[in-house]
Amino acid sequence: MGLSLGTAFYMNMKKVELLAPAGGYETMVGAFNAGADAVYLGGSKFGARAYADNFDEAQVLDAISYAHLHHKKIYMTVNTLVKEREFSELYDFMIPYAEKNLDGVIVQDFGVMKFLRDEFPNVEIHASTQQTVTGVYGAKLLKDLGCCRVVPARELSLYEMKAIREKADIEVEAFIHGAMCYCYSGACLFSSMVGTRSGNRGRCAQPCRLPYKIAGSNRKEEYPISLKDMCTIDLIPELIRAGIDSFKIEGRMKKPEYAAGVTSLYRKYIDLYYKEPDKEHKVSKEDMDILKALYLRTGISDGYYHRHNGREMVTVSSPAYNGTSEEVSKMIKEKYLGYEKKIKCDIYCDLTAGSAAKLTMLLKDNSGIVCEVSGNEVRQASNRPMDEKSIEKQLRKLGNTPFEADEVIVSINDNGSGNGIFIPVSELNEYRRSLCEKMLNMLLDSDTGKKVREQGNGNGSDSLEVTESKVAKPEKRKADFHVLVRSMGQLRVVLSFLDGNFGEKKIGRIYVDSNLLLGEDKDDVLNNLKTAGEAGVDVFVALPYVTREEKIDGTSDIITLINICKAGNLRGLLVRNLEQLGYLRDNNYLGKVICDYGVYVWNAESCKLLSECAKGDFGVDEISVPYELTIHEAKDVTVSIKRFSDIPVTYNVYGHVPMMISAGCIKKTTDRCSGKTGSVHSENIHMIDRMGNDMVVTTDCRNCYNVIWNTDPTVLLGKMKTIEDIGIFDHYRIDLTIESGNDTENVLESFIHGKAFEKKNYTTGHYKRGVE
Repeated sequence: MGLSLGTAFYMNMKKVELLAPAGGYETMVGAFNAGADAVYLGGSKFGARAYADNFDEAQVLDAISYAHLHHKKIYMTVNTLVKEREFSELYDFMIPYAEKNLDGVIVQDFGVMKFLRDEFPNVEIHASTQQTVTGVYGAKLLKDLGCCRVVPARELSLYEMKAIREKADIEVEAFIHGAMCYCYSGACLFSSMVGTRSGNRGRCAQPCRLPYKIAGSNRKEEYPISLKDMCTIDLIPELIRAGIDSFKIEGRMKKPEYAAGVTSLYRKYIDLYYKEPDKEHKVSKEDMDILKALYLRTGISDGYYHRHNGREMVTVSSPAYNGTSEEVSKMIKEKYLGYEKKIKCDIYCDLTAGSAAKLTMLLKDNSGIVCEVSGNEVRQASNRPMDEKSIEKQLRKLGNTPFEADEVIVSINDNGSGNGIFIPVSELNEYRRSLCEKMLNMLLDSDTGKKVREQGNGNGSDSLEVTESKVAKPEKRKADFHVLVRSMGQLRVVLSFLDGNFGEKKIGRIYVDSNLLLGEDKDDVLNNLKTAGEAGVDVFVALPYVTREEKIDGTSDIITLINICKAGNLRGLLVRNLEQLGYLRDNNYLGKVICDYGVYVWNAESCKLLSECAKGDFGVDEISVPYELTIHEAKDVTVSIKRFSDIPVTYNVYGHVPMMISAGCIKKTTDRCSGKTGSVHSENIHMIDRMGNDMVVTTDCRNCYNVIWNTDPTVLLGKMKTIEDIGIFDHYRIDLTIESGNDTENVLESFIHGKAFEKKNYTTGHYKRGVE
C-alpha cells in the first residue's frame, strides 16, 4: 500500500501550507503574525459561515493586499449552494476580488465552480469538504473539471488521503484541528429539515450538539452524535509524510485568540519537523495545555485518520466547551494580536544642489526589489539649510503605509558652496508618499485587474444567458412514478401494483437498494424483478450514499452491481455521490446514469457542468431536484435547464428524508458494534429528541455508515394537482425507506390509486418553506 511517490518527493517539492481561519480582519492579522501561510475567509455572500463576522468588500480587498505584501495567501469561501435566482449576483460579487488577485476560492456548488472557472481563470478553485470527496475517482473528476485542490471528507483515513494525493495528482487540503461534524459534510439535512437553517447555506443550527435518548435503554439523555474536537498536533510528521499539501484549522466563528494561538503551536511543530525530520519532537505538556485552553469541547480526539469511528470520538456526556483560559488569552493577545507586520526597508536620499531630488527604497527581505522616485531640482539654501537629521526624521514617517524604515541614509551635496541645500518639507513628504505608493504598486501588480478581464469571458451576468437549442419552450409533461425500495417486503408490494399499471398514474421505474442485490437473497430479488420487466417497468440499482476504498472497497461492489445489471437486464444506476460518478466515468460505464438529489443541481449552471462529465460513451442521463428547494425554486431551475437541454428531471414527492449520513455508528457508541462490518446487514435504532420525536437510525454494515431518517415522511400528495399543473417534471419519485409492507401499500394506494393517505403525522418538507 506504499506510495509510488516517496516522502522525499513531497518534501522536495514544497513545504506544507498552514491554513488558518479568519472570521474578521483582526483574526487574519493575528493568524499571519502567528505563522499562518494562508487564511480562508468569507465575504458578505455565498459563504458557509453566515453567522461569522465575515468581511465586507473593502476589508477583503485590504486583506488580499496585506497578505500579498507579506507573501501570504487569501482563500475565499464561496461554498454555499446557490439558487437559480441568486446566480446573477455572483459576477459582481467576485469581480473586485479577482481583479485584486485573490489566490483561490473554496467551492461546493457545481454551477459556481463552472462559472468561476470560466470567468476568472486566474483564481484557483478548491473543492470544499462540502462536496463530500471520499476517494480517488471523485478527486480526479473534480481535477478534470477545473479544481486544483480538494478538501476531502474529514472521515477519510490517512491511507485514503495518501491515495488521493498520489493517484488523483491533485493538491489535498486536510483538517487538522477544530470542531467536527457528525455527518459527512454536504450530506447533512438535519438542521434544514427541523427548521429552515441549512448547513448547505452556512446556517447550521447544530442539532448534533443536542441531547437524545436511545429507545429501549434506561439511559438518561446523552449526546451520541456530538463529536469531540479534533487535535492532530501529535500526527504532524505522519501527515506531512503522507503528502498533504495544506493543513487546515477549523474555526471561522471563533475568537482571534483561538486562531492565533492554535496557529502558533502548529507552526512551531511543523518547523521543528522540517528542521530535524528524523528526530521525534514530542509535544510538550505546556503546549498541549495551551491548546486545550483554547475553546475546545470536552475531551479531544485525533479524528478519523487512524479509525473509522468509535465511542472515544464522541462527547457522550456533554458537548460543552472548556472556557478559554484568561491567562492564555492574555499571552496570545500580547504576542500576536493588535498590530500589523511592516515590511522592513532601507531608504536612500540623494539631495545634490542643481540636480533632481532622488529617493530610493530597498526591501530587506532578500528579494532585491528597488524602487526610485525623482523630484524637483534641489536648491542651495539662502537662509537656513536643511540638515541630515531633520530630513531623516521626515523620511521615517511612513505612518499607515505597509513599510517600516530600518536605515535612512541621507546624502547632502551643495557642490562646495558652503551654503547647504534647501528643500521644502512639503516636497520631501510628497516624495516619500510617492515612493511608498510606487513600491506598493510594484508589489501588488496593479495590472492584475486588466488581466482578469482579458482572460475571462468578460460576460459577467450575460454569460448566464442560455442558447435555446434543444427545447425552445418547456412542454407540459405527464410524469410517471419511480419507486425506490430498500426491503424485499417493499419490493413485493410494489410489484403487486404493476398489474394495474395503466392510465396516467403508473409506475415507470423501480430503484432497488444495492444491498438487496449483494445479500444472500439476491437471486430471489432478481427473480421477483422479472415481474417488473414483464410489465414494461425499468429497474435501476440505487448505489450506497457513501463509497470509499477502505477495508471494504466500495468500488468493487460497483463492479459486482454492474455485472448483475448486465445479467439481469437492469437498465442502470442511481448515483449518490461524486466518487461513484467519477468511477463510472473513468470506467466508461455504458448503462443509464441517474444523479440523485445529493449530486446537487440548485441552478442550471450545475447541470451544464454535469454534462461536461461525459467521456466516451459515458454521460449523465437524468438529474433529481434537491430536497431543500421550494416548488417555486425547483420550477425556476428546471425551466432554466429545459431551455438548453432535454435531460429528464425527477421530483421527490414522498419519503423519509435522510437527514444525516455518518461514518459514526450510534449503535456502537451507545451499545456495541454488531461485528458484521462488511456484511450485508442493517439494524434500526430509535433515537428520541427532547420533543419526543422518534427518529429511526439505520446501520449499513456493508459500507459502515448510519442513516438518520426524519421522524415524519415528506408527503406531497395534497400538492400533486399543483405540481402536475406546473407540468415541468418528467418523473415523480417515491422513496420507501423504513416503511413496512402495510405502510408501503398505503403510500402506493394514495399516490397511484388516489385513495386517502392514512398516516396522520407527515410534513411537506421544503415545498413551501424554503431554506435561508
